[in-house]
Amino acid sequence: MANQNYKIFTIAETSPAAPGTVASSLLVNGLSGFDLITVDADLVGATGGTLDVYLQRLVGDPATSTTWNDWVHFPQLASGGAAIKYTLGVGMLTPTAITVVGRNLSPALAANNFIQTPPGERVRAVYVAGSGTSAGAALSITLTGWKAPHL
Repeated sequence: MANQNYKIFTIAETSPAAPGTVASSLLVNGLSGFDLITVDADLVGATGGTLDVYLQRLVGDPATSTTWNDWVHFPQLASGGAAIKYTLGVGMLTPTAITVVGRNLSPALAANNFIQTPPGERVRAVYVAGSGTSAGAALSITLTGWKAPHL
């Protein structure tokens, strides 16, 4: 019998090949209802410029909302930076400090930070390629939703 206590979601694509801010073409749908979300990212710097990788969560009704707020901002990747792996876990809602976040294609969450709250139903990646970027890099972000065993 397969384990029904988890589900895996993956965003795998190439970062922008020119300077600018771009939303992922891939959305993660179906994250609500999990007790823990783990995020495992395999990132590498783009060619010619820095790269910032964010995860944003949909705010509001999934059927009608177009508002995305910052949820995770990985450490900035240097131009041509070596491949690096990051992991984090977000559990049940816990007290957290009020934090400045960005919205839609104007991300503002400080690098190497995340908001300690479940993301809700949908998550997307946003990439900010710095000045001088001339080639993108292959990136992969895996989100795993975990449900606590219920008696």
